[in-house]
Amino acid sequence: MITLTTDFGAGSPYVAAMKAALLAGCPEATLVDISHAVGAHDLEAAGFVLWAGTRHFADGAVHLAVVDPGVGTERRPLAVQLGRSYWVAPDNGLLSCLLRESRQQPEAVQLQRPEGASATFEGRDLFAPAAAALAAGARLASLGQPVEDLKRLPEPTPRVLWVDAFGNLVTSLKPPVSGVKLGPVSVRRAARTYGEVGQGELFYYTGSMGFVEVGVSGGRADELLGAGPGTAIQALGS
Repeated sequence: MITLTTDFGAGSPYVAAMKAALLAGCPEATLVDISHAVGAHDLEAAGFVLWAGTRHFADGAVHLAVVDPGVGTERRPLAVQLGRSYWVAPDNGLLSCLLRESRQQPEAVQLQRPEGASATFEGRDLFAPAAAALAAGARLASLGQPVEDLKRLPEPTPRVLWVDAFGNLVTSLKPPVSGVKLGPVSVRRAARTYGEVGQGELFYYTGSMGFVEVGVSGGRADELLGAGPGTAIQALGS
């Protein structure tokens, strides 16, 4: 099982090229797309989507993530083991949310760049072959030299992490809170489900991933509040 998370965009031929490299290295692999629609170069949002999208897979899965504004630079290419599963990604902070939320100590190696690999498409030429090797049974230690001190983004200030397809705002806050403020708008109505509030009413709730979310019954909170990934928020007290 290999999952893919990128900022390449839906229908991108770059995704197809990575899948070709994955299947060349592990023909029997099952490939699952997490998302290719995260904002370009948005490491915080991509890291959240990566954590949220991969956390329910069984042990042994390999998760390939390429959101890489520093492609071809000195940033380290990594393969990381947490428990019995693997993540292959650049060492640019993309794994920050995963590392924050995990209770396990990571083991990591720096991948060796193959001769002739493209300087602008290491997703195909470096990361995908490594992910395929792990899926085919290779040991982590066989892929490179051990490294420590993985790059982590700063602990996020209160903000919107992600907007789902329904316009709900997933924030970096965790309960308990007594409300959420976005710009001049304070949202103090709490509910457990959308059916508990009136049509068009803003409310906050604890979402299925354990974070505080803001929604509007029968509408889109992102459009109503003019908010998106990165929008600053404030937790309200009682």
